[in-house]
Amino acid sequence: MEEDLPGLAALLAGSFGEPWDVARVRRDLTEDPTVVRTFVIAEGDRILATASSRLLPDVYPGVGYLHWVASDPERRGEGLGLNVVVAVLHDVAARGLAGCVLETDDDRLSALRLYLGLGFVPVMREPDHELRWSLIFPQLFAPRSKAAR
Repeated sequence: MEEDLPGLAALLAGSFGEPWDVARVRRDLTEDPTVVRTFVIAEGDRILATASSRLLPDVYPGVGYLHWVASDPERRGEGLGLNVVVAVLHDVAARGLAGCVLETDDDRLSALRLYLGLGFVPVMREPDHELRWSLIFPQLFAPRSKAAR
């Protein structure tokens, strides 16, 4: 796994548009005690997608937590994100948990389409969430060009 850390850092940085290095991958992923399993799809030595199964029983008792889902921006639309998310969902089910939750940014439209398609439902926790979702939904379901998928 150590040899995968630079590839994970590059993938996460490219997917989230924020700094990731090997130290952050260790801190926020591989050495985080709440992360119980990390799935990757690789082609040769290049990591194309990842997602992690996490447990936060104090915050989300009885359910799993889908965490750090990322796919290579150049390979989007190939089902890579779907495959790693489904792997996490199978892991959650194998642990006997009642379901799975996730948190994501509302500008990650491709990810939101995937999550909604898998049956995840938005939870409106903050006063502005209803307005934000009312602005997002038309974007999620508008016709898209093949290049935008």
